[in-house]
Amino acid sequence: MKKITKKIAALLLVISLILANGITVFAATSDTMEDTHVAIRAFFESAGGTVQWDADNRRIIATLEDDTFTLYPSTGRAYRNGEAITLSQPVIMRDNVAYIFANDLLVLFGMAVADHLPMTIATATDIIPAIMEGFEVPGITIAIVDAQEGFTWAQGFGYADSAAGIPVDEHTLFQLASISKPFTAIAVMQLVEAGVVDLDSPITTYLPEFSINPDLSGLGNYENITVRMLMSHASGIQPDLITGMLSTGDYYTGFMDNFLENLSRAYMAAPEETIFSYANNAFTLLGYLVAAIATDYPSIFDGFVSYTYENIFTPAGMELSTFALGERHMPYLSQSYASAGVQEDFVFINAIPTGGLISNASDMALFMHIILNEGALPGGGRLLSANSVRQMFTPQQFNMASGIDYMFPTLNMQPGLGFIFSTGLSGFTHSGHGGNMIHFHSYMAFDLDSGLGVFVAVNSITGMPIAGDLAQTFLTIAVQEKTGTLDVPASDPTVEPMEVEFDILQALEGFYVQVGGSEFMHIVASEDGHLYLHGMAPDMALTLLPLSDGSFVFADTGLRFWFEEMDGSVVILLGEFQTMLFGSELNPDLFAAPEGFEQWVGSYYIQLAPGHTSNPFRFDVGIDDNGFAYMRINTRNGLSLISAVIMLDDYSFMGGSFSQDEDGTWLFIADARYLRAE
Repeated sequence: MKKITKKIAALLLVISLILANGITVFAATSDTMEDTHVAIRAFFESAGGTVQWDADNRRIIATLEDDTFTLYPSTGRAYRNGEAITLSQPVIMRDNVAYIFANDLLVLFGMAVADHLPMTIATATDIIPAIMEGFEVPGITIAIVDAQEGFTWAQGFGYADSAAGIPVDEHTLFQLASISKPFTAIAVMQLVEAGVVDLDSPITTYLPEFSINPDLSGLGNYENITVRMLMSHASGIQPDLITGMLSTGDYYTGFMDNFLENLSRAYMAAPEETIFSYANNAFTLLGYLVAAIATDYPSIFDGFVSYTYENIFTPAGMELSTFALGERHMPYLSQSYASAGVQEDFVFINAIPTGGLISNASDMALFMHIILNEGALPGGGRLLSANSVRQMFTPQQFNMASGIDYMFPTLNMQPGLGFIFSTGLSGFTHSGHGGNMIHFHSYMAFDLDSGLGVFVAVNSITGMPIAGDLAQTFLTIAVQEKTGTLDVPASDPTVEPMEVEFDILQALEGFYVQVGGSEFMHIVASEDGHLYLHGMAPDMALTLLPLSDGSFVFADTGLRFWFEEMDGSVVILLGEFQTMLFGSELNPDLFAAPEGFEQWVGSYYIQLAPGHTSNPFRFDVGIDDNGFAYMRINTRNGLSLISAVIMLDDYSFMGGSFSQDEDGTWLFIADARYLRAE
């Protein structure tokens, strides 16, 4: 592990120094990054090594940890621990400073160098095995493309079946979950191009039988929901139907065939066109639309599978991609894992338009080329017109009632039509989509200007935190390597620590709900001039120091916190550029457990028909030490998320209800029933 760690550290240092110009570099030619050279002494000393000039033998001797490197200027000769290495270019002397070709610096550390995007691919090749070990992930697949250069690199790591010794390669099939949504959106856009569907017409124009029971609505009207609203997560419909969505053993086609009827009985979560709220049901409904009006199949499930095979996968050359597994796919399908060495049963996703896609790195590389080439197919013809693709990547704007247009609970995101724009903590914005199921997690990221795309997928529960981070990291490195720059906001160099009056700090005190978190947070002001943030970890508080731009910094990591008023309450944003919604103020009066709430406290387990399963399997209802009524959702993929409960009456709360009968005490969420363990 020590060797791997050292190689990774050296590689990341190469990238950061070259691309950030942190040490002396120069380009042998001005029009290509491949000719970038790095000052040898500056590099090794920055990494904690040493450099000596042996004048008698006209050679450079550099050390780093337990390795010794010997380089001969003006030649391609070099040695690592006495073993000969052939450099592709001579070490160059310029103004008494020795420079080495950046790619040759990678070669010195035993890293493979690709013909194109060598630093990006070397990063992936060397980091992924270490990440897999750290997160106990059995298998990862990746594809990196440069559509402007016609370049593709796809590779597998680890095992698709560890017991049988079957490795992951670029043809190994993974569940891609919500990466299904861009494909469903493409199917809809094909119907738009054919004049069959209009984006701004109500969905009931095409599915007139879709209408909500009036006594359940209260929040909006299904008849006002347009196709565009569904494609951009602005429809206000309930985000999920749980019953029948997942199954074991085989597909349950009844979920799709009965979907319209079941959704029609669900009340809306919000009025249409008032808030961006990620909704799996929206894309399941769009897939239903495609199958109902563009195919003759009696089964909606079969109609959607057939449409996408004939109109998307076949013309795109995506030979193994599918929304429904068949016999021909099984030899390529990865097994499902809780963690490395712990195999579990494969879970079928029956809501196929929103989460049923199964594909591999090879096919996804083809897809990324098509998208980055604005719909053009490699062999001629088009999957979509360039105008349609541009529309899909156009951020959608609505007259939202809320000033917080954060669609997801993590990053500042703006929806297009099936694709999503996301801004990370660095301020770098990319487009694409992610996908998370129980055992499989994936991410596809694009930088449209540079023509670059990255796809990553993993095959275990433990891999959930890494697919998105890896894809975004590799895309960032690739953009920097190809273009020499990254389009991010400029930092303010004048920001510095400052003193803040105690009454100003006191105004920020209170309880906060961490979005996507497992505990409530408590902010406490200190007379020493800083804030304490409790609740991030047991028996630990983060110390936040005030800065001159109004933010607070956690000095141990440099992470910035902002307290901003939005819609009458305080929210916490993260990052120098306020790009992540972290939490929101919790009103103690609103969330205090009302009298009689104790009767609902307990653990509730989902009740499903045999052969069906669900990711959220248990809800824990309780009252915390502060008197807040809360509900904690527990999922099969390891998440434990807390939310405050707002009771509307003795039985109903925002998002669901309780009831009691001779069988016990029940919790109802969406269309699912949970029975309390007595």
